[in-house]
Amino acid sequence: MHYRRLLTIAGEQSRQAEAANRVKDQFLANLSHELRTPVNAVLGWARLLRSGKLDDTQTAKAVAGIERAAWAQARLIEDLLDLSCIVSGKLRINPVALRIQPVIESAVDSVRPAAAAKHITLGVTLDHEIGFMIGDADRIRQIVWNLVSNAIKFTPPGGRVDVRLTTSGDDVVIGVQDTGIGFGARVADQLFQRFHQGDGTPTRQHGGLGLGLNFVRHLVELHGGTVTGWSAGENAGSAFQVRLPMVAAEEPRIIERRKVERRRFPASVVRPSVPQPSYT
Repeated sequence: MHYRRLLTIAGEQSRQAEAANRVKDQFLANLSHELRTPVNAVLGWARLLRSGKLDDTQTAKAVAGIERAAWAQARLIEDLLDLSCIVSGKLRINPVALRIQPVIESAVDSVRPAAAAKHITLGVTLDHEIGFMIGDADRIRQIVWNLVSNAIKFTPPGGRVDVRLTTSGDDVVIGVQDTGIGFGARVADQLFQRFHQGDGTPTRQHGGLGLGLNFVRHLVELHGGTVTGWSAGENAGSAFQVRLPMVAAEEPRIIERRKVERRRFPASVVRPSVPQPSYT
């Protein structure tokens, strides 16, 4: 009986190792494809520019194409660097007092051209009554950027993506909903896993490394929050919700003034004015 149990455990471990190897091989194949695509675009446009046969309109188009490809390459490199930080446990956040509305607007504005190119309506509804809170602006911007970019990528032309900022209890809630391709139960179970994509082959219709939602989960958890995603099924759209603890903060200039006061008086006299959150 003990021998059979050991065989069962060994068999399960072998299957898990094989699955991990398949995921790794698939990721490396996708990475190779994703890295070559912008490089080929840059080289192609550069050769055309060097030929000297382009008119002013074509030259402007070539420069714009090189810029787009360079930004795509930079995004891939940033994703790989973030992945390295996650794997090594060195991914950190720098929490400060901020207003979250401009952070979300900045993230959404950066993807408006992509939405416009697909004739996707991009709606934004923000609760402007939310005051200063504690968080890492760059990382929150990255969270929103990944979610909205994903929504645009998987929404057919003419669709709609809505971004909302509200509160619920003690949480700030960021919602991103789309009218895109949605996903089934099989995908839902692996949604935030690293390297996972609904279609993981290099010839898939939608590009990417399958890292975005995994990054989102890690960044949200570093803020002490949670992220969930759901869909009614394929071609039924999808929705994602990020909940971050609403650790209230005073306006930064007030915080700086209080810091000066603390330097003038003993620590026992002036109590901290901002609760110190625990980021684990």
